[in-house]
Amino acid sequence: MPGRLALKGKGVDCLVVSAGGTLDAEFRKRGIETRLLDIKTKFEFGPKVLRAIPKIFKIIKEEKTGIIHAHTRVSQALAFFASRIAGVPYVTTCHGFFKKRLGRRLFDLWGEKVIAISEPVKDSLINDFKVAPQRVELIYNGVEIDRFSRDYSSAELSEFKRSLRLKDGPIVGTIGRLSPVKGQRTFIEAIKDVICRRHMIQAIIMGDGPEEIKLKKLVSNLGIEESVQILKSDPDTSKYLAIMDIFVFPSIKEGLGISLLEAMVSGKPCVASDVGGIKDLIKDGSTGILFPVGDVKTLSDSIIRLLDDEVLRKQLGKDARILATERFSLPTMADRVLNLYKKMLESHANQ
Repeated sequence: MPGRLALKGKGVDCLVVSAGGTLDAEFRKRGIETRLLDIKTKFEFGPKVLRAIPKIFKIIKEEKTGIIHAHTRVSQALAFFASRIAGVPYVTTCHGFFKKRLGRRLFDLWGEKVIAISEPVKDSLINDFKVAPQRVELIYNGVEIDRFSRDYSSAELSEFKRSLRLKDGPIVGTIGRLSPVKGQRTFIEAIKDVICRRHMIQAIIMGDGPEEIKLKKLVSNLGIEESVQILKSDPDTSKYLAIMDIFVFPSIKEGLGISLLEAMVSGKPCVASDVGGIKDLIKDGSTGILFPVGDVKTLSDSIIRLLDDEVLRKQLGKDARILATERFSLPTMADRVLNLYKKMLESHANQ
């Protein structure tokens, strides 16, 4: 959503077509028109996608759409067909790493241009899927700097902690979809180890997803229910980040990591797995601490190291905020996307 808002702020008339979700109301509230299509499916070339082709074609013609921008695997397939029928160029954004499915080998669904959100994602597109380098544009995701650099008062933070029934003491948290690939099991097991060595610590896991029941069961089996809370997603993550003393991002695979970026802009010392696009954000010992994927012991040691060293916590948080603010702002991202749109339109006008 922030990307669409940033583009709208640059004068781009955006229309969001999706299968629906919690953000639809927020889009409309911010003045962005939305349309719903029944394309919630795992199959790129399934019946729902095929039935949606004439519908998206009609929308493109009615709205005089200049460029189609697809963000998901399924919407890329839909954009592929719609672009050819309507004669409208399309660009895709690759937010992570794709599996080498048959459809990807038979059809080039990437669009005239494909945006990679990090260097590793760009490398995967070129090396694994043989996308021509000149078609790939590296454009990092952006964050609403003002929103996440806000300074909450002590009274506000205390009241919010009370509303979550949090006790006094350090708070370690992570935010992300509750999915095996996000590595929350590693986080929970590391928190158990930290608790055994430091009893006052509390942990927050925020997110929705298929792993919720399994993660809650793991917390129960480890006997740390009093210290670990699994909270439902909240669009306003800034206040949750504000009460955290340390942010952990334990992903097993990751294109870049929006919640990690938000934590960095919030000035939080971050511990993250050494994988994928995370390495574009975290420079070990400078803008955060990296640990090997799935390494519970190294993660718990890193958390304890930060808990014991206030000077290091503050320095890592400060440097993380500087990097994120300078390189990953929404206006910077929007400018680069807008320039890409303009080049594509100019190219088609000259054909």
